[in-house]
Amino acid sequence: METRQLAYFILACQCRNHAEAAARAGISASTLSENLYQLEQELGLSLFQRGPIGHFPTGEARWLFQQVEPVLQLVEAAETALQGEEANEYVRLDVTSPLQFMLGRLSRAANLAVRALRKDYPDVIAQVRFLDGKLREESVGEQAGIGAPKCDSPAAGVQQVVLDYAAKNNAQQQTFLFNDRWIGVTNLIGNPKPGKTVDIDTLRRLPLLLPHLLPAQTRHARDYCVQHNLPEPTVVDEDVGTFPRLSRTASSFVLLAPQSLVAGGLLHLKLNHVLLPAELASPVVGRVTNGGAIADAYVCLLKEIIADADPLVIHRPQITLRQMRYFLALRDKLNMTLAARHLHVVQPAVSNQLRKLEHIVGKPLFTRQTTGLQLKPEAERMAHLVGDAVKRCDNVIFRARHIAAEQRHRLSIGLFPILNHDGPLVEALSAALDEWTQAFPGVKLQVREAPAAKLHRWVEAGMINFGLVEAHVSRSAQLDLQCRDNLGAVSAVGSGLLAAGDVSLKTIADLPLVLPNKDFGLRQLLDRSAERVEIRLAPRIEVNSLTMIMAMVRRMRLITIMPAASVQPFVSSGAFQFNPITDPPIVRRLSIVFSPARSLTDIEHALVRIIRDRLRAVGFNKLGPVMD
Repeated sequence: METRQLAYFILACQCRNHAEAAARAGISASTLSENLYQLEQELGLSLFQRGPIGHFPTGEARWLFQQVEPVLQLVEAAETALQGEEANEYVRLDVTSPLQFMLGRLSRAANLAVRALRKDYPDVIAQVRFLDGKLREESVGEQAGIGAPKCDSPAAGVQQVVLDYAAKNNAQQQTFLFNDRWIGVTNLIGNPKPGKTVDIDTLRRLPLLLPHLLPAQTRHARDYCVQHNLPEPTVVDEDVGTFPRLSRTASSFVLLAPQSLVAGGLLHLKLNHVLLPAELASPVVGRVTNGGAIADAYVCLLKEIIADADPLVIHRPQITLRQMRYFLALRDKLNMTLAARHLHVVQPAVSNQLRKLEHIVGKPLFTRQTTGLQLKPEAERMAHLVGDAVKRCDNVIFRARHIAAEQRHRLSIGLFPILNHDGPLVEALSAALDEWTQAFPGVKLQVREAPAAKLHRWVEAGMINFGLVEAHVSRSAQLDLQCRDNLGAVSAVGSGLLAAGDVSLKTIADLPLVLPNKDFGLRQLLDRSAERVEIRLAPRIEVNSLTMIMAMVRRMRLITIMPAASVQPFVSSGAFQFNPITDPPIVRRLSIVFSPARSLTDIEHALVRIIRDRLRAVGFNKLGPVMD
């Protein structure tokens, strides 16, 4: 990991694609891509995903952005540390915000204000921290035994600024920064056009969504909807930095959100944004919670910089991480030979890097003596900055590898709801999980059950590694398990609803049906089959519990449609009758769905293979014909 790589990474996170970032940096796209690839390899994290118009930063990248931005700020400070005539004590400025971190207008301006502040106050060490909605620093730090990085330099005191939405009846002085205008994020195409005002009638007929926000902002949005007679908005668990679920959904929607929160995600995707017919805005303010001239100056600078609608943070570090490490070794050992031995390099390499570092800062850092080296008093000033930067980099590497290891040693999968605990499907799946856990005892396995629609959303949001589904309804990647299972009508023996034997779907459609809703893969499969023969299934009752459906069929004069293998034990008991559907034949085909943005890992491939083998072992691939 090098400072130049980190600077390229910071820039790439802010641009629409890597080609634009390379042009801004004045380098070739291949040079940028190679540096980012090397950074990903060292940290073990996927930092960018391919989107419709280029690569965009992942949740891990947004976490890393917050970690390395202070490092580059320290490097900039170190490059100018020896230029001042006086060496005063450093003063810390902590800029924090309860707002979720996104690569938008506010976060960029907050970091640019630090750079501007240093021109008038070169003795300031500032850190900007927003809430991270993807990866919690505190949880990783606690697990790793590491707290938040702290400045290593002496400090006269810590001045504090909080960036937040304006609060009513707040006793602290608030400086207005800008009005964070709310917009609608939507997949509507054509009319309305992106950036145009949507009419109120369109909002009333579409589902309205909200991301996770601070309670005050959620109330603000709900009050707006009540005031304008709009539908009650639903809070969705969506990463608004990448929109993994909403960017792939087929049904129309409008997500209401502050523009600063979602602008970074929209930068890389083909989702539209529309303006609301009546303005909804949240004023963003800066509050000095622990005052001083530096904190006041920072807020004033931030207000000026944030007036730029699209500020861009570009770092051009000259000092490398290698030079910083060599300098610190020389400071500790005060001897070229001992420093080289400590660093496991040859002495000329240390001398060469020291020469380059002294050229950058414009002054010698050591006095050469016959007995060794002596650090110049003014160079101690830079040593505090360099030491802090190196500690932060080491901390980032440790924590990133910890996150990567956690991801590699945890597997979460999803299953569609299964009717009974002793059928062939459960037998095959439980045997597969038993075999796999014995092969990979060090990997923590989590199995979650949900309807197909929710499994697809979980896959796209990265909440599960893959899902076992009955129907394919999204743009997720799919692996066919070559598993076939005939569907048929199920009724209570003696109900008189159907005579024994094969039956057509049209006949069943005219009977009192009880089925799960359209979130279930089984229902999606039935609806598609009905459309092909130009009929419509209109169940009398919809129940999202397969166990309850079977109980109702046994007790009431109802009929349902289930896979043959699922109801085999019930039919064998003599309580239920099964009529195969032959016109048209309907066959459930099980498949594995996963995100198209990545490939399955070795341990995931192993589980898929074992599941397929176990299903074949119980004869699933022989239960029905292949449906075209």
